[in-house]
Amino acid sequence: MLSKKSKSEQLPKLSELLTEDRISLKVPVSDWKEAITRAGEMLVKTGAVEPRYIKAMIRFKEELGPYIVITEGVALPHARPEDGVLKTCFALTTLKKPVEFGNVHNDPVDLVIAFGATDNSLHVKALAQIAKILQNQEDTNSIRNSERKTEVLKILKKYE
Repeated sequence: MLSKKSKSEQLPKLSELLTEDRISLKVPVSDWKEAITRAGEMLVKTGAVEPRYIKAMIRFKEELGPYIVITEGVALPHARPEDGVLKTCFALTTLKKPVEFGNVHNDPVDLVIAFGATDNSLHVKALAQIAKILQNQEDTNSIRNSERKTEVLKILKKYE
């Protein structure tokens, strides 16, 4: 008889949602809109979201403010599932030079982790893993300073 997996075990891991083709390092950008766009382009290129999702992430930040800057130097742009999410996904971008998002407490941002979710629960496990990573300043700084995608993936794997 097959045992049922718990709901947490069924949720995808970060490594399943944030793959090597959704990581870009030391990206030069001029402002927060370009930072969100660069991260979003990886989601579009890998077939995870429709192009309109990038505009929706930018619109959310414009309408709701810099709430997406969740901790010092880290932005988590996203939009609603109906804004063009095709499958739950994450993209990670480190910026060559930090940019201002308008958050007085946590600017400037040099780490952008964009995500799209098809519903309100599939991305929860991956977000919990990201939260654990961000609580570890050493690993967060290692991601910021990484020169190779494999270095980032190795750090992410530690949290599964």
